[in-house]
Amino acid sequence: MTTVAETKNRLRLDFPGWSIITTNRGRWWATRNPVRDPTTRRLVDHSVTALEADTAEELRDKLTEATR
Repeated sequence: MTTVAETKNRLRLDFPGWSIITTNRGRWWATRNPVRDPTTRRLVDHSVTALEADTAEELRDKLTEATR
């Protein structure tokens, strides 16, 4: 069985730049700094900087969608 710490580490490896957090209520969060346009260095208006989920699997799905 995979531990919470192992799952968090796997998510961090699979989604670099994201911080993975769990709460004492069992919620999963992912946060990152806002994305900047590589040419202008301006913040990208529609970049996702925070996600929340009930499970690690749900968070993985949301991270996958946010990083497409």
